[in-house]
Amino acid sequence: DGRLIHTYCPDEGYPPLLTALKDKLQTENGLQNPHVMVTSGANQAYVNCVLTLLDERDEMGNISKCVVFEPYYFNHVMAVQSTRGGGLCGGNAAASAAATDAKSVEGLLVGPTTEGVPDLAWLRSQLEDHKYGNDDAGNAIRMVTLVNPGNPTGVSLPHAFLEEITQLTKEYGVWLVMDNTYEHFDVEKKNKLSDEEKDNDTFACFDEEHVINIFSFSKGFAMAGFRVGYIALSSKNGETGRGTNAYEEMLKIQDTIAICTSRISQMAALGALQAGREWVYEQVKTLGTGRAAILEAMSSLEEIIGGNGAMYLMGKLPDGVDDQEFASLLVEHYGVAVIPGSFCGLPGWIRVCYSNLPPEDCKIAASRLKKGILELAATK
Repeated sequence: DGRLIHTYCPDEGYPPLLTALKDKLQTENGLQNPHVMVTSGANQAYVNCVLTLLDERDEMGNISKCVVFEPYYFNHVMAVQSTRGGGLCGGNAAASAAATDAKSVEGLLVGPTTEGVPDLAWLRSQLEDHKYGNDDAGNAIRMVTLVNPGNPTGVSLPHAFLEEITQLTKEYGVWLVMDNTYEHFDVEKKNKLSDEEKDNDTFACFDEEHVINIFSFSKGFAMAGFRVGYIALSSKNGETGRGTNAYEEMLKIQDTIAICTSRISQMAALGALQAGREWVYEQVKTLGTGRAAILEAMSSLEEIIGGNGAMYLMGKLPDGVDDQEFASLLVEHYGVAVIPGSFCGLPGWIRVCYSNLPPEDCKIAASRLKKGILELAATK
């Protein structure tokens, strides 16, 4: 009935899409009968998590904290800054220049990485430092955020690492929010339990009560303008389970912010899902030409990370080069756009995306980028 297109869906989503997503999550991600909520993109999914899991003040009177790792996805940081940032959130943020620095936000802890891999020793020390009394007394850190494959890093993390951070957060009773937006872009198939598994079309997630998994139709299915993402929360232990309780509270956030994702967008997402994972992988293969061209264009830089996950590469500019000024000059004089690393907590670097153009156009962009890097860097 075409008249239904103009009506609300249930808050959690269009029922036929929810059914299809639960099947996909079980067969492709290893999540058994999770609670699923469709959101207006993965960004809204993350805001739902922030508003559900983080308190303005916890039971000890402290601002509850969220961990991100630099270089971080800037929208994750802004979600915390604008809603749970402590003294530097909301209207106060504009009055303080320090509010532009994620490390100055009370609700955030920003952890280090090495070549795009988060430092788990640092995370353990922070979880230990922020726990209240014994193991059952809680922790000032409420959630740890991880994007894999990484934005902005372009790094795909090994399955063993993902298992370790899952167990670490479980040990301290802290939520782990996994942003799997780039699940189809695990280029080197790092997230596999064994070499034998590299031939199957799956992306393993962790079916644990404390893990919340975020997904999106924006990248794999190239549906960014439709604004469809979704969240999967564990249904283990039924009504008393952590996942169930969080899901029920999150529905209140969902109803307040969006009520529901556009019905027509959800119907389009259902059609896309029926195309299957193999269709997406065929499109992902076309990115190899652009990736190689951008890697060659950035080869003169001192350090490059990424390229084995998502659709990004990051490069370190020569000392003394301001990344924001560099990005502006690239647009103005060379007709190519990059994101300054300082937007992601990594000043002196740039993030380059190789998926926005057809392969032949990406080669042209790469030649412009190479010329810009060589000429602009030479002026410093």
